[in-house]
Amino acid sequence: MGTAQRQHEKIAEIIRKRITNGELKPSRRIPSQSKMAEEFGVSVRTITLAIALLRERSYVWTLPHKGSYARPPEHWQQDAN
Repeated sequence: MGTAQRQHEKIAEIIRKRITNGELKPSRRIPSQSKMAEEFGVSVRTITLAIALLRERSYVWTLPHKGSYARPPEHWQQDAN
């Protein structure tokens, strides 16, 4: 499980950078978990963990059965790396 933990943290950081640099636009839906799992070559569970981490740090919000969305900069936790 240690490897999965590191993987989801690395993926969360990549997605966070895509949000902060504007590649993923504020208030817009981010790619589906299955699409990201395919992109990163990991399980959907790993992506779920990465999204949960981003949600904890206020970079995304999730609507059940709708997807996850990038939050605008004023919502980001400034102390998150």
